[in-house]
Amino acid sequence: MSIDWIKAEERPDKKISVEGRLLLELRSKINTLEQELDKNHKKLERTLSELKITKEKLSGREISLTELTERKSSARKSLDQIKEEKLHTDIELAKLKTDKSNLEDKLNDALLKITNLENQLNLMVEKSTNIEQKILDKDKEIQNKEEDRVNKAKELLKKEEVIQDLKTEINHKSEEIENLKKKLKEEILSTEDQIKKFKDFEAEMTKAVMTIKMVVKIKKLMETKGFLSDKEFESFLNEIEK
Repeated sequence: MSIDWIKAEERPDKKISVEGRLLLELRSKINTLEQELDKNHKKLERTLSELKITKEKLSGREISLTELTERKSSARKSLDQIKEEKLHTDIELAKLKTDKSNLEDKLNDALLKITNLENQLNLMVEKSTNIEQKILDKDKEIQNKEEDRVNKAKELLKKEEVIQDLKTEINHKSEEIENLKKKLKEEILSTEDQIKKFKDFEAEMTKAVMTIKMVVKIKKLMETKGFLSDKEFESFLNEIEK
């Protein structure tokens, strides 16, 4: 048995018999809905705080976040204010997407640098191989030409010094490539973490917006019909929990 709201409106001064169970259930449902709304607001505030810290680490500059939520009483009184807060959130999400795109560009640049360094390394290895082959050829010439043995030995010594210099340079390039690979790996891990937080934030925002819409629907239905049946209330709760 539900409360006859129409009868109550027609004769507001008359007492209406209402089961205490119905009043307790209605109060329990209202309290549950208010607690859920308050819980979503707190989650949203925590998510926004984490988003601010993440963006400061990525961009290296201070970015102020606009307050997206106020107390639940303000949310119930002004739907326009809630829409404005959602607009600010969309702007911050767009900024985060821009930062993500910039980070991807940096990663692509790093990959290009690594490719260039690897090409340079291959060229140096090829040069080293060619020089070693020349040395072998010179060794053969030395064996066949005893007269020029001293001069050829000096020439060989010079070429060996060149090889050592090239090997040293190759080692430096190899270290540089390893450092770049390590940095790239760290940036990739950081990017994956940011993407995960971004998806979690979107999920929380969707749930918060759905809860707000349900509150607005309930208010409109109460203003139109003057009451809310148990079946309708159960339907709203099911939509919020989806």
